Amino acid sequence: MKTKGPFLPSKQLLVFNGAYVLIAVVRSLHSAADFSGINLQSISFSCTGKYVATGGFYFRHAHPDVQIDLSDLDNLTLQEYDRLCGVERRYFTVREMAHKRQAYEERRKEFRKFCKQRDLEEKENEK
Repeated sequence: MKTKGPFLPSKQLLVFNGAYVLIAVVRSLHSAADFSGINLQSISFSCTGKYVATGGFYFRHAHPDVQIDLSDLDNLTLQEYDRLCGVERRYFTVREMAHKRQAYEERRKEFRKFCKQRDLEEKENEK
């Protein structure tokens, strides 16, 4: 795929949940970040294998030799996909991923609460 301009073409991403099941096919890294609310760099590192997972999800770049159909959603497992790609990766147990997901959500809630409180304080100081 050729692009007009200096940017590389976007890579399709596959998103697997903590139970190793394919839950989404996303058109680009930016779309995955919008979809999940997770940092772009963390998703990228998860795709390349530098991170095992991020935000309670496993991310993979779509392999050009592996065809993903709509019927694969909710059926294809992460281990099957990695085997089809000829890649060997580390996985967390389902229990570990559940704890990681819960901790991630709690940190996110705390951060949102902090930002909301800071915004309220700034508005009060402006008055």
